[in-house]
Amino acid sequence: MFLHDIRNVVRKSHHYLSRMLQLARTQRRSQRSRQFVMPRGLKPAARVRLIVAAVVKHDTRRVCVGRAPVAWRRSGLAAILTLAAVQVAGCARPRGVLFPALDRPQVWPAPPSTPRIKLIGTLRDSGDLRAAVSGKEAFASALRGPRPPIRFSSPHTIAVNATSLLAVADTGASAVHVIDLERRTHTRVTGFLSEKFAAPVGVAWAGDRLFVTDAKRGEVVELDAQGGYVRRFGAAVLRRPVGIAFASGRNEVYVVDGDAHTVVRFDLSGRHVATIGRRGSAPGEFNYPSHLCIRGDKLLVSDSGNFRVQLLDLEGRPIRTIGQKGDGAGDFSLPKGVAFDSEGHIYVVDAQFENVQVFDSAGQLLMAFGREGTDLGAFWLPSGLTIDDEDRIWVADTGNRRVQLFSYLRAPP
Repeated sequence: MFLHDIRNVVRKSHHYLSRMLQLARTQRRSQRSRQFVMPRGLKPAARVRLIVAAVVKHDTRRVCVGRAPVAWRRSGLAAILTLAAVQVAGCARPRGVLFPALDRPQVWPAPPSTPRIKLIGTLRDSGDLRAAVSGKEAFASALRGPRPPIRFSSPHTIAVNATSLLAVADTGASAVHVIDLERRTHTRVTGFLSEKFAAPVGVAWAGDRLFVTDAKRGEVVELDAQGGYVRRFGAAVLRRPVGIAFASGRNEVYVVDGDAHTVVRFDLSGRHVATIGRRGSAPGEFNYPSHLCIRGDKLLVSDSGNFRVQLLDLEGRPIRTIGQKGDGAGDFSLPKGVAFDSEGHIYVVDAQFENVQVFDSAGQLLMAFGREGTDLGAFWLPSGLTIDDEDRIWVADTGNRRVQLFSYLRAPP
């Protein structure tokens, strides 16, 4: 703690203490009725709370330490010194566990079957990051009140990079959330330059470069890791960009154009490279596609209007289709987010079934997890998902205004 920090404490406390002294001089009640005895043995933080509470409430009684009355001017000095001492001693709060153990663990499938999916926790707002709080921040919060947390409104898609940067496209808030899971920081980006996002729908990381699709603006916006503007592109090619993914082997981004029923390829400078597909129901054709993901040389597209998921190579040549319209196991009603885990399993969010279905690489259904509801482990109109390098499954639980985190439990070797 440096001297200038103590000076800041004194300066911020001055107007409160001045008000207290002025009110004390104007009151004419007896000393007995105006006396408050501060108990002995209080810790500095407790002394500060009592003094500050008296100031904020305009309580002009005389303050006593033990049994000896202390004038307000003297107690004001004591307040300053106590506040400074508390800050020096530290009101700091260490950062907490990001996802503490759940009171009621949930796994899928349920026992006695061997579990393969485990619920880890949830993020609703910046407070769930449990970031550390410095003494200076704690003191400022005590004076002005805590800052309101940054909340999700309708999280739509999620992306995570190798350095634990989490990006969430929040369509309802017309914003993108950039969350550093290591530093426990949460930034909400609502626009760039002098312009605002209209309907951010998709997010994808290419290293520390973040690409955002805006469905209403009809373009892709590139941001840096802090949410700063870099460039925008695609307005001359795209009609309604939605899903987006990065192909690291080609240094290209693949963008789903929902209204054009295509997937459009761009290099990282924003140059249009090629367009995949057209409207239709044959393999390699799409009907209002929405989401996509890339793993190695495979492209997985959620062909929502055709009630299926298509697996293609990176040139757009079809490999297989998965699912059909229906309400049975392995069928789809409204497929949205798609992802691969490290073993090549395919995960598909269904916004109508409000669950996630898991298939093997050949397209055979293995299991499903989640249900309709608002409890932990349940979904309400879910949309996007992504799986990070640790096989953690991040699901945008849109209707519940949260992100839920699960983990794939690999089979023992």
